[in-house]
Amino acid sequence: MGENFTRVGPESLGIYLAPGAEEAGMASMMAEMISTNLQNKPERIKDYNALRGTIWITAEDAEVDITLAFTGGGLFVHNGKVGNPILHISTDSSTLMELANITIKYGMPYYFDDVGKMVLNKLKSGELKIKGMVPHILELTRLTKIMSVK
Repeated sequence: MGENFTRVGPESLGIYLAPGAEEAGMASMMAEMISTNLQNKPERIKDYNALRGTIWITAEDAEVDITLAFTGGGLFVHNGKVGNPILHISTDSSTLMELANITIKYGMPYYFDDVGKMVLNKLKSGELKIKGMVPHILELTRLTKIMSVK
């Protein structure tokens, strides 16, 4: 890895911002949020370490997009689309923030409270789009778990 990458959080987590990503607020925020969540909930590190592949996230209203490139124990956050993503999550910026509030119960995302129902309703209405969800449901579940602050 080159010296242009910026580490976020403890070295043991292996979370880095790619060159140029530190200027993108959403990229920095996502890296910090995942790092903090893993430090606060170390039981989720197993899910983090199992994640492999790239996930492209688009905030349509803000015209911002980032790529989370998971390497099985490492994360590189890029500004814009990088590589061939296995998942593409597209919605407005406020819904992206709400996704961090999904409750995790019994080790799984819980969709039967207010936030969970909101997510399901936005999926149904098309306000939240997740391409690749069916073939990559395990990766999506792991991502949800490491992003959730609950």
